[in-house]
Amino acid sequence: MDDIIKHFKNGFKNAESKRSSQRRIGAELKFPVVDEKGSAVGKESIKDLWKFLNKKGWEINKDPVTKEVVGAVKPGPLNDTLASCETGYCKVEFSLAHVADIHELIDMIVNLRKQLQEFSDQTGNYFLGYGIHPVTPPSKMLKMNKARNIFWDKIFAANNYIPPEVGDDVHLFTVSASSQVHLDVSMEEAVKAVNVFNGFSGAQLALSANSNIWKGRLDKEHRCVGERFWDWWDPEEFRYGIPPKRFDSLDDYIRTVAEMSPVYVERDGVPIGMHHYDTFKEYYKDAEEPHGITPEGEKVPLTPEKQDIDQHSTFYWYNARISRYYTLENRMNDQQPPEDLHVIAALSLGIVSALNEAEEVVKAHNWNHIRKARVEACKKAMEAKNSPIPIIQFIWELLNISEKGLKQRGLGEEIYLEPLKQRVKMKLCPADEAEKIYHKQGIPGLVEERKL
Repeated sequence: MDDIIKHFKNGFKNAESKRSSQRRIGAELKFPVVDEKGSAVGKESIKDLWKFLNKKGWEINKDPVTKEVVGAVKPGPLNDTLASCETGYCKVEFSLAHVADIHELIDMIVNLRKQLQEFSDQTGNYFLGYGIHPVTPPSKMLKMNKARNIFWDKIFAANNYIPPEVGDDVHLFTVSASSQVHLDVSMEEAVKAVNVFNGFSGAQLALSANSNIWKGRLDKEHRCVGERFWDWWDPEEFRYGIPPKRFDSLDDYIRTVAEMSPVYVERDGVPIGMHHYDTFKEYYKDAEEPHGITPEGEKVPLTPEKQDIDQHSTFYWYNARISRYYTLENRMNDQQPPEDLHVIAALSLGIVSALNEAEEVVKAHNWNHIRKARVEACKKAMEAKNSPIPIIQFIWELLNISEKGLKQRGLGEEIYLEPLKQRVKMKLCPADEAEKIYHKQGIPGLVEERKL
C-alpha cells in the first residue's frame, strides 16, 4: 500500500506541476442518438458519424483489441476533444478539451452543436439533450465492441433487471446518458472536494433529473432513472453512488479504492483481466503466482506495476471521485436539455471555487441522511418529501454557494446559474417538463423538443 499511495501522490504532484494558476474545467457530454421516432440508431449510423467527423478534421480512433473505429479526436492547443461511445454504441460521448472559464466552454458547446446539427440534417439521426434512451430498452445488442467492455459481464454478472436472454444488468448502461464535469483541484483540496460533491448529490439530482421516460413509457416511480441504474446493477455496494462514509484523508481514499475488486490492467494496450482477485491490494501483493486472464480466457503471468492503480481508478463510480487525471470528477447528473448543456459545469465550478463554505454545509448533515436523500431525489426530485434533508432548502444552499464561488472568480459566470434558479423557483426539474411534453405530444414530441 505504501508503494501505491506514493505512486498516486506523485502522479498528483506531477499533474499539478503542469497546470496553470487558473483552475480549468472540462465537460463530458453524453447523448442518446435516435431516429425521429426516438428509437436507437443502428451501428451503421454511428460509423457514419465517425466518417463525418473525420471529414471535419477529427482524427479516427481505433480500439487496440477489436480494431474497430470507436471514436474520433479533435486536437487542441493544450488537450484534445474526444468523441467516443461508452457502454452502448448508440450513446455518444464528447469529452471537451479543458478550458479556463464557462464562457469559453459555451463557445465550444455551440461549435459542437453546429457540427452535430449538420450531421442530423444529413442523416435524420438526432442527439438528445436527455438522460436516457426514450424508446429502445437496454440489452447486450447495444453494447459497444471495445476493449473496456470485454470483462464486465464476467466480473459483475447479475440478472436482477435484465433477463439472461437479453443481456446482463451491466447493459443497463447502454442507454443512460449523463453530464459530467472535470475540475482542476489541488492535492490538498481533493478529498474535501470529493466529500462535498458527494454530499450534495441529493440536491444536484433533484435539480437535474431528466431520465423518466424510457422503454417507450413514463416511469411513474422515478424522475432520474439513470442514477438508479447503479443501485439496480449493484456490483459492490461501496463502489458507486455516495461512499459509505466521509473520507478522512487522501491516504484513506486510496486505501478504500485499493480494497475494491480489480477489473483489468493493460499490457501493450491489451486488457488483462484480474477478476479472480478479491481486491486490488490482494493482486498487488500476490508474490506467489501473480497472473491475469486474456480476453480469450488464457491464463498469463502478470507482474504487478504501481501504475496499475491508475487503470483501477476508472473502475469505481462514486458520484464524485478523483479521476485518473487527478481532477475532481462530478458524475451523477443526467444530460440536460439542449439550451442548458453548460449548467452542470457552471454549478460545479462555483462549488469548487467556494469549497470551504460548501464543506461547512455538508458537514452539518448526517452522512446517512445524505445517502438517503440521493435515493429520494432520484424518485421525486424537488418533491422528495421523504428525504431526511429538506430538498428545496438543500438546493438553495447549493446554488447560493455556487453563485458565491463564481462571483469570487470575477468573470461574470454566475449568470449561467439562472436556469437552475428558475427550476427551483418553479419546483420543476427537466424530467417534469419531459413528462408534460410526453403527455401532450408523445415521444416524437420529446425528440423534437430535446434534440440538439
